[in-house]
Amino acid sequence: MAAADWLDGPLGVLLSPLGHLYAAGGRLRRAGYAKGLLQSHRPPLPTLSIGNLSSGGTGKTPLLFDALARLEAAGFRSGVLSRGYGGDEGRMLEERHPRVRLVEDADRVRGLAALLDADPPDVLLLDDGFQHHRLQRDLDVVLLDATRPFGRCIPAGLFREPAAALRRAELVVLARADLVDRETRARIWGRVDSARKGLPSLPRCEGTVRARDRRRLGDGAVENVAGLHGARGRAAAGIGNPQSFLRILEALGFTAEAVQFVPDHHAWSAADLSGWEREELVLVTEKDAVKLRAVLPADLALRVWELRVDWCFLAGEDAWQAALDDWSLPVRAARIEPLWQAHDPGPGGAPEGGK
Repeated sequence: MAAADWLDGPLGVLLSPLGHLYAAGGRLRRAGYAKGLLQSHRPPLPTLSIGNLSSGGTGKTPLLFDALARLEAAGFRSGVLSRGYGGDEGRMLEERHPRVRLVEDADRVRGLAALLDADPPDVLLLDDGFQHHRLQRDLDVVLLDATRPFGRCIPAGLFREPAAALRRAELVVLARADLVDRETRARIWGRVDSARKGLPSLPRCEGTVRARDRRRLGDGAVENVAGLHGARGRAAAGIGNPQSFLRILEALGFTAEAVQFVPDHHAWSAADLSGWEREELVLVTEKDAVKLRAVLPADLALRVWELRVDWCFLAGEDAWQAALDDWSLPVRAARIEPLWQAHDPGPGGAPEGGK
């Protein structure tokens, strides 16, 4: 039984006083930064945080990759600061966005210094930074999982903060919005508005992940996901919300005759592969594939495929793009200023080469 199932029952109720204490501790810590009792640092470049209220599993990495793709298309060089965890998301980022400068360090102030040490990027993105207050940011984006948007705080539940924390967010994005009906989405947004009472209303940004393709771990062959319709085999995942992976596969017409879920950031080993040799087809997440490549025997790797997914907006994509444009405006302005100075240097001056 998954931890969420245990905590949704009597155990969560029993532990709820500890959850309230955890939330109170977080509020005290934030107050310490707000009052200057704890030191925070202002990065010298536009800084965006993509985070969540829960302890993981909201689709944060696909949204981060979407932001990086949009920034690359606009000509920006991005830097990403990440805690690192198991290193899997970092390897995915390096493969998908090789021009992005990535620093993984649990001490993000130290990580910032390393990022700025040589060839600094134009903009900075904090991966999972909503609860990290040592670094100030210019835009706070928070993801909510539509299938589990709110709940008790750790250890009584899976959440690091209650809904009231959304008062600090400049943008809220509802992930896995396609897995709930319109009425449920409306109730979630109503809860967001209630938590932010007295603050400006936020645009309704909703999205999900869509399967892009599948890639074989043994030789890197890439195939269309349409070929999974009617296929059968094993589904294996070590992510924050493994049920979401299973739902994607089911939507593609794949039947998981065997399901293997392991903890988030799991360090896959040969011992975990028991029974895989009897499968004609094994599907894993892109995140798990990073670690599985190191432990899969060559013959078995030809039966294992990673499903690669991309973020897809269902509503509010214009608001997301506008938020990125406004946030990165100082960089665009800094690029335009020298060109304008060369064209019109001001009273008494003339453009370079002019009379």
